[in-house]
Amino acid sequence: MEKDIIFENLQKLIKKCNKSKDVPIAAVIIKDRIIKFKGYNTRQKKYIFNNHAEIITINKAFKKTKSKNLSEYTMYVNLKPCIMCIATLEHSNIKKVYYWLENEKCDYSRIKSTITFHKVYNKNQEEFFKQELKKFFKKLRG
Repeated sequence: MEKDIIFENLQKLIKKCNKSKDVPIAAVIIKDRIIKFKGYNTRQKKYIFNNHAEIITINKAFKKTKSKNLSEYTMYVNLKPCIMCIATLEHSNIKKVYYWLENEKCDYSRIKSTITFHKVYNKNQEEFFKQELKKFFKKLRG
């Protein structure tokens, strides 16, 4: 699947975060080069603490496939997952995660994971995600 199509899907999902005042993080899960599941942060919108994009997307996949083994799937997310999301990814058996931005809030040095993380190198896309996060936090802090 073209990373541009994935990027466009993530862009659309992030716009939904802006409406709900959630941190603009979105995720998609693909299999056989087709986007199968999508999600975005709804922690503020639904007042559920662990409603991170990655967990929502994994839960959709689990519900639809009725399987905890998502090893044939790959996740794309605009920000490298937090520790809570990595634990959920481990339990779902997703083995590959592609991301655009590093998560500077997490200390990954203590994590032992079977997941392989791949940074997507596209300056324009990376800049878009970076600006969305900057706008969000600037607006939040007023």
